[in-house]
Amino acid sequence: MSAIPLPWQSDVWGGLNRRIEQGRMAHALLISGDSGIGKMRLAEALAQRLICSAEMIRYACGACKACRLLAAGNHPDIRVLQPEEPGKPIKIDQVRELCDSLTKTSQQGGWKVAVIAPAEAMNISATNALLKNLEEPQANTLLILVSHRPSQLSATIRSRCQKITLPIPNTVEALEWLAGVCGDPTAAARVLPLAGGKPLLALNYLQSDSLAIRQDFEQLAEHVRCGDLSTLAAAQQCQKLDSGLAIDWFSSYVHRLATTDLADKPNRALFDFADKLLRARGWVASGSNPNAQLLWEELFMDWALVFTRR
Repeated sequence: MSAIPLPWQSDVWGGLNRRIEQGRMAHALLISGDSGIGKMRLAEALAQRLICSAEMIRYACGACKACRLLAAGNHPDIRVLQPEEPGKPIKIDQVRELCDSLTKTSQQGGWKVAVIAPAEAMNISATNALLKNLEEPQANTLLILVSHRPSQLSATIRSRCQKITLPIPNTVEALEWLAGVCGDPTAAARVLPLAGGKPLLALNYLQSDSLAIRQDFEQLAEHVRCGDLSTLAAAQQCQKLDSGLAIDWFSSYVHRLATTDLADKPNRALFDFADKLLRARGWVASGSNPNAQLLWEELFMDWALVFTRR
């Protein structure tokens, strides 16, 4: 089944189609924005639109030879590059193989498209390997970088891409889409705020146990804050979590505390801790593979100190 852009992406999609129709498509795009808003969906829809051999349509037709090859997972001119394991870096050998494929002639006589997601998962060596391809683009070749945190990409990479920044959709549009997909408007209205207004993240909460795991984590942080759980015990319970994702949960929890329960109790240490979470997220995203137990011990120790050093 062909990917189609999400309702809140209609303006961006229209602009991309105009570029295609006018022959002005860039050789590299950087699609950025928060996770859970459909960046990958847009990238996939665009890749399929370019690969499709039907003429004068604004979406992949799903019926031509190219679309049938794509549906079978056998189209030779489209590649998606992601970490080999969740939370791991994209390595230089992966990027070299991708770049090598992009220098070859299109096997189907049309576009060649590659998607790298998330682009910030590339380690330094992989980033350097990608630069040559960006500096010497091939005709009818598009590289799409999908990024949750574009600031973590090198300035050189960013400067060679045409940038598309996707905002969080407005609540009405997001809620209408989410309710239509899940079939339960009440559940959609309950979960969307917990997902920070990000509809695809909210859908994931509704279709998996992710929300329960997140709520368990926030309860853990709350127990440490109140002194009901030791920092060591809390850290031990976090070892098996995706560290990057859990740090994002922690950041959201801290922000919510600062703007609700603690809004009338200014605490400079709380904002310092929020900065520390950002730095920790950077360590994890860099691929340096910090020891999870030590990482969480340090974070929870600092978290506990937020409420003892007043």
